[in-house]
Amino acid sequence: MEGVRPAQTSAAWDKISAGGKAIMRSTFLGGAALAALILLLATFGPWLAREISSLPRLKAPVAGSGERAVALEIGGMTCGGCARAVRSQIAAVRGVAAVDVRLDRRRAYVVCDREVTDAALVAAVERAGRTFRASVVTH
Repeated sequence: MEGVRPAQTSAAWDKISAGGKAIMRSTFLGGAALAALILLLATFGPWLAREISSLPRLKAPVAGSGERAVALEIGGMTCGGCARAVRSQIAAVRGVAAVDVRLDRRRAYVVCDREVTDAALVAAVERAGRTFRASVVTH
């Protein structure tokens, strides 16, 4: 190479070589971290799976003998306060045994006596606020 002194070439080569070593070092550390993660999952994975599966799950109320389960689709609920108001009004209906209002699904699940009419449940939702509308969900 014309105009390039051997000392410059050697310095450039040292920089390239050092960069390659840094890449190899980071690749090795990444591989070691991956191996450690796999080892941790193999060791603690079954325990973690058991812990997760033992967490309580939200379930819709189940009707007993002489009762029926009703799902209501509810429009107009926008917050937890809305859901509490709807729950309170449905729970106040005579013959209602359990109420589960789910804001994220815009639904209420009700367990009540067979004598409680769908119209009574819909009216209870509408009493909770003038913007609330309900309809019975049929399966």
